[in-house]
Amino acid sequence: MSVRTGTSVTRPAGAFLRVRRFAGPREATATFVLVHGLGVSSRYFRPLARVLADHGDVLLVDLPGFAGLPRPRRPLGIAGFAAVVARGLLDAGVADCVVIGQSMGSQVATELLVTRPDLVRGAVLVGPTVDAAARGVWPQLVRFARTVPREPARMRAIAVRAYVACGPRWYLQVLPAMIRYPIEERLARVTAPVTLLRGEHDAVSPAAWLRHLAARTGDADARTVRGSAHSVVLERTAEVADAALDVLARGPSR
Repeated sequence: MSVRTGTSVTRPAGAFLRVRRFAGPREATATFVLVHGLGVSSRYFRPLARVLADHGDVLLVDLPGFAGLPRPRRPLGIAGFAAVVARGLLDAGVADCVVIGQSMGSQVATELLVTRPDLVRGAVLVGPTVDAAARGVWPQLVRFARTVPREPARMRAIAVRAYVACGPRWYLQVLPAMIRYPIEERLARVTAPVTLLRGEHDAVSPAAWLRHLAARTGDADARTVRGSAHSVVLERTAEVADAALDVLARGPSR
């Protein structure tokens, strides 16, 4: 089923995953897949989806247990989330996409780059977590608390509603997997093009951490978006879209 740019359709992909599609121009061949962070949902990706839909199909993913979706009996690790997303991409007929992952979504995108290079041609990692210099729950909470006041009120409102839908139990069950995930080690195995993106005021993903990740990745560049914080994708859609289009141009199609 297909819909034209500017509208969307919800399509279930398995018992625990939801994929919302924004269809691009008829002649476009690109596909962009957007993966949200811990506790939230794909809702804050909608402005970016509308921009990217001028260039290709856009799939907004809601991960298991978030956005009111059912929760698996056991908490998923990052590899588990990536496997569910990969199955959803196969169900949707996607085999050559650019993944844009924000926060924990950047970990899922990284795992897809490592384990399913047949499906992903490159990625934009926005506010990639977790900085190895602060790999613990309390250091991350402190950094997050420093970042929240810099977030736009619109993002805070979206996040509060999403956290309520997720519930504290699932959030706390998934949190340790996010904290433990060694994104710097996994990116060292990636040869596809990657752009690392952070907001100027993002204490969760500082500039030094971004440079460290870029140095470990085969084909990567690091960018800081002025005036933004951790949720760059909501307010600075043009910069994120430019990064995605750059990755698309750098990655050979299959």
